[in-house]
Amino acid sequence: MNSGRCKAKASAALACTGCRKQHLKCDADKPACSRCLQAGLACHYLPSRRGGRRKSRLNGSSQDHSSVGDSHRDFDLQGEITPSRIHMDGPISMIPQNSVPQPQRIESPDNQRNSAVGSVWSGVVSGDTMQLLPSPSDIPDEPTPDDRSIRLFYENFHMAHPILVPSSLYGIRNYPVFLQLVVNFIGSHYLPLSPDLQYKDRVAAELASSPDQSPHMVQALLMFAIALYARGEGLEAQSALTRSISLALELGMHRKEFASSCYPTRSIDAESLRRTWWELYITDVLIAALGKKLNFQCASVPHDVALPCEEVTYANNGAIPEPPTIRDFQQRVFADEESAFSSFSYRIDATKILSRILVLNRLRDCHRDHLQAVENALVSWINHIPAKKVDIVDSYGNVDEMLFQAHLTISYAAMLLHLPRSDFQPISPSTESLFYPWVPHHLPPSFTRLVHSIKATEASKQLSDFISICPAVHRHTPFVVSALVLCGMVQLSTCANHSNECLDHHRNRVILVLGCLKNLKRTWAVAGPAYHHLRSSALQVEKLTTEQSSTSLPAGSIQTEEGNSQIGLANVNEQRPISQHMTPTFIDPTCSNTFFFNNMPDFDFS
Repeated sequence: MNSGRCKAKASAALACTGCRKQHLKCDADKPACSRCLQAGLACHYLPSRRGGRRKSRLNGSSQDHSSVGDSHRDFDLQGEITPSRIHMDGPISMIPQNSVPQPQRIESPDNQRNSAVGSVWSGVVSGDTMQLLPSPSDIPDEPTPDDRSIRLFYENFHMAHPILVPSSLYGIRNYPVFLQLVVNFIGSHYLPLSPDLQYKDRVAAELASSPDQSPHMVQALLMFAIALYARGEGLEAQSALTRSISLALELGMHRKEFASSCYPTRSIDAESLRRTWWELYITDVLIAALGKKLNFQCASVPHDVALPCEEVTYANNGAIPEPPTIRDFQQRVFADEESAFSSFSYRIDATKILSRILVLNRLRDCHRDHLQAVENALVSWINHIPAKKVDIVDSYGNVDEMLFQAHLTISYAAMLLHLPRSDFQPISPSTESLFYPWVPHHLPPSFTRLVHSIKATEASKQLSDFISICPAVHRHTPFVVSALVLCGMVQLSTCANHSNECLDHHRNRVILVLGCLKNLKRTWAVAGPAYHHLRSSALQVEKLTTEQSSTSLPAGSIQTEEGNSQIGLANVNEQRPISQHMTPTFIDPTCSNTFFFNNMPDFDFS
């Protein structure tokens, strides 16, 4: 009786990958379980990893029943995958420092867990027990890809920085080991437990020791630099980014013909290289905005790389059309018919405007015409958005991340242009930080300081409006942190300068930004000090903590035209309209219903 229970328990301890994904009971039959056999699906088994550390080899050609159970527990992938288990017990520790083996080609989704494990351990069923025989190749050199980290990478980070091939092609591209490690490292940040320092050091060591000098190394270093910034490790991020840009320039990735010469017959891979250059360009500018000294490594060299295609075209793995050039994009405003370029192209153009503003803010004597020129560029960027690019979400609720970042960059640039020339005095950190852009104080204005204050406030309102439409901040780029905290600081400064009539309006926007930073710091550490800085700054605004809005009324009351408040519900028999003075308490007052600087169309939520 007891032996029968033990046998049943042993057979149920192993389930195929298909049944695991669907959380179904598996009979663990060989060579295929009954469910997969009935459905006509490929059936694959992964040994368990519960209960102990991974063993490099088995002594002898067979194991007793207890040792086999330990081997099963050692490879279990059903439980929660924590970052510490990924890098401490997984195959990352077995990657040789001086070789870059090619990962095994993944043929089917059911086999994406780890096809390498199947090549090491061969399962042989004998009666009610399972015997594991070592294959000729004892330990694989390549890393074991973790499906969960790769999936999270593509669902989150790749959406904001789409430089690798689409997810459907990732498994068959045979990316080098160091790039796979970076992908798994970034994806593991979206797990409940973030990876520890040792995991990051292993990735850094692999990047440092690899002799690879290909565009894949440029991509790996670029993504690693963005991840390091998001972790709050600025010096290491700048070092990785500098190395990535230097290698890209050495390879000639800034030239138009480079991508097509590397992949003359694979347009998807050529598109990936073009996207890599432009992502380098954008990242270089965004990181430069955080420091007082500017050093545009990409923008300072002549470049003529063609513009990226639309995201839907890239994701569908189809043939990439002939890419437009920068000149084509610049001449679009003079065309007879309105032509829409990719959202990525508008994101690039917005970054170019931001770089111009960063340069102007660091000039002691800036001509008024220079300021007006960049202000015209900001307004023109919005006015020349084609009709199909006005909405950043489609009818299914999908966010155009590239267009979202483009609008975010424009609002961010407008705040950086007008805030130093306004009469606002926001509280900035005492030293340079990774979450707060460098903002000079009291630069010579081109308008009156009041006008600059109004424009800075309006830019912060537009940014918070876009964030409210796309509140899942962990799916956005980590560089959203500096734009968010600056938006919150502008709203705090506006709140201090305005009367109490619009206090709730600005307070609600600050609360929105605080909530986004609080959510984002669970994934990226750089949002933590940004959240605490904005929160502590809000506590110093006396209005927010001591006074209530003058328009607030008790719950359930309405205000009469004479200004008296009446408790309770209005008479249902009275069918007269409510005047503007009879504002219920659940409707916040606006800061300015009409604003002549606002060029953005209002969103129609009806």
